Amino acid sequence: MGIYFRLFRHRRFAGLCSGQIVSLIGDAFFPIIVVVAAAKAGTPAETIGAVFAARFVALGGVVLFSGALLDRFDPVRAAVVADSTRVVALAVLAIAWDGRLDAVVVAVAVLVGLCEAVSEPALLVIAPRVLDGRSPTAAAGPTAGPAPAEDAKDAEDAEVTAAYGLLEGLRNVSGMVGPTLAAAVVAGLGSSAGAVLAAVTFGLSAVATRWAGAHLVAGSRSGAPAQKPDPARAEPETSRPGSDGPGEPEPEPSLLHSALQGLIVLWRIPWLRSVQLLAVIHVVFAVGPWMVALPVFLVEGGHSATLYGFVLGAFAIGNAVGALVGGRIGGPRRGLYALALLALYGLTVLAPVASGSLVLLTVAFVAGGIGQQAFDVAKMTGLRRDVPEELHGRAFSADFFFSFASLPLGQLLGAALLRFADPRTIMLWGGALVLVSTAAVTLRPDVRRFSSAPAAASVPAAQTPLVER
Repeated sequence: MGIYFRLFRHRRFAGLCSGQIVSLIGDAFFPIIVVVAAAKAGTPAETIGAVFAARFVALGGVVLFSGALLDRFDPVRAAVVADSTRVVALAVLAIAWDGRLDAVVVAVAVLVGLCEAVSEPALLVIAPRVLDGRSPTAAAGPTAGPAPAEDAKDAEDAEVTAAYGLLEGLRNVSGMVGPTLAAAVVAGLGSSAGAVLAAVTFGLSAVATRWAGAHLVAGSRSGAPAQKPDPARAEPETSRPGSDGPGEPEPEPSLLHSALQGLIVLWRIPWLRSVQLLAVIHVVFAVGPWMVALPVFLVEGGHSATLYGFVLGAFAIGNAVGALVGGRIGGPRRGLYALALLALYGLTVLAPVASGSLVLLTVAFVAGGIGQQAFDVAKMTGLRRDVPEELHGRAFSADFFFSFASLPLGQLLGAALLRFADPRTIMLWGGALVLVSTAAVTLRPDVRRFSSAPAAASVPAAQTPLVER
């Protein structure tokens, strides 16, 4: 745990974490406001679903393009603009909304989704740069060099892994606190007060993010190169045919072309390709169907909805712990450790079928939450290490897109399967698939390392205290 305390001693990173906490609490207010207003007005469930769908369609529809924008422009400013836009949208909701789920609410939902598509990957890009305090120099994979350079790289990986683990842990804790706080505020003070408080949280997040990344923005203004040249872009100058001198600059590639680079880079790195395919297989054929089958299985088994909420809470607690566990995964077998932890999720899927014991279910769901989140943190660090720095925004956006876009497909598949199979069979299939597919992907040596670099014996670097740079 020592490295997490050292991270908090870095003032600007602590400020970024503070912004993350209040932003995630603010995220919880909008859905609570919509549900409470719908309950008061007797709004049909289809209308509520349309509002939520507008938010997530906007998020999923632009997240790949937002990654291209983060690589093309300053991610700190982009994150601040996203938070500021949500401040304005929620302020308008508080002032102009009459309590009905109409065009105003749908417009706010779309804006919230668009802003999330920017802020989610932006945080992953900004955090390591705040710690480093200067223009990052990550390369497309490990490079040969003297032992001290390798030790420094190992130390940087450990620091960034812990930073991602801490950020994800705060995300999960805020995700548990936020809905409770939002429900209390909206129930006690009304929807307008909830919208105002949510706007305030995003305002605080914008201020914290701008302060944490002030030196990065200042560096870009002073002319220091904040980004490496985009490989999707042609060389700045070319020689015209028949000419000895440089010609006109090549036109900047389209946003679509730049966005596709994120998908391409994930596909071209073998271990990342394998892990992304594993994630899609899990989400579509195991996680999504299991999420649909679990409440049906519990209700048919005579359990109350309280048990369903309780085990989901246990899973969320596991997520918070797993983020910190994932932040400490390192070494040449980091991928093997992360995948072993991910396999715990398969046991979570099987637990309700194996026993109705509350103690066993609680332990299984906490363990599954730990494994899933620890795997995600280790994967994010490996992605950052092997993907060129100038493609980080697009790569993180593409990674988010794969998981986000495939979950609704899995849930639709689960709903369809319930017409032909009982929930018990679906859950047995899901658990077996997670265990078998996770074990199969570990056959690749690069997957076991979460790295494209060849295996090499190296002594882990000693951790050094973090200081404000």
